[in-house]
Amino acid sequence: MFRYLVVLAFLSLPTLPGVAQAVGDANMDRSLDSVAPRLQSQSRPRSGGVPDARISIARLRVPRKARQLYEKALAAWLRHANSQSQHDLDQALKIEPEFPEALTLQAFLQTSRQQWASAEENLQAAIQIDPGYAPAYVILAGVYNTQSRFDDAQQAAQQAVSIGATAWSVQYEIARSLIGKEQFESALAVTEAALRSDHGPLIHLAKAHALLGLLQYRPAADELREFLHDQPSGDGSDDARALLRRVAEITHEPPNGE
Repeated sequence: MFRYLVVLAFLSLPTLPGVAQAVGDANMDRSLDSVAPRLQSQSRPRSGGVPDARISIARLRVPRKARQLYEKALAAWLRHANSQSQHDLDQALKIEPEFPEALTLQAFLQTSRQQWASAEENLQAAIQIDPGYAPAYVILAGVYNTQSRFDDAQQAAQQAVSIGATAWSVQYEIARSLIGKEQFESALAVTEAALRSDHGPLIHLAKAHALLGLLQYRPAADELREFLHDQPSGDGSDDARALLRRVAEITHEPPNGE
């Protein structure tokens, strides 16, 4: 029963927050003089951005005004000004409805309101316009995972991998789908591979849940402590503390990490 509740709690987490960064990180240079993707945004540390191997014609032909509004929307979201972000995004999509990055960010904002059907519709539209735009697949995988559509989630994440996405956010969603299907050993292997490269705190959380699924409580507690060390507040942190206390009750050891 405990294992079931643990898995349920993990899968109820919102769609990966770091993936929204990917919408900007895979964006083009502001000047549009280069067709190389912008893999990092200003001075922010890498946080799960999904490298995009190419810029499609569909993205190159987006009008400058629409792109400027989109970038304002992304900047507003990063400041937690969601209303302003939505306003700018609506204006960008009014100018150019077939705008993959804007549709993807629109979908991400919809996931925060649990508007799963609308988010899926926008992500599918973004993918149809630009089948090579990796962030749309990763966020779509998160939408599917949150709805317990694990096979669909795994397929979407694997599609992102097939077009060149290698960031930890992709592996995180693959691990979520495997945990949802109770394939804990496979999920553990995915998280361990992700931890050997650049990764975000949520990989530790995913590994902890894979270990809990395998009833390996002490290693799971270590991963929960690593997660809380790297992310003491924010998405999943309060649940991780509660889970660490529960594991401590099972192992009769102090939580040592709160």
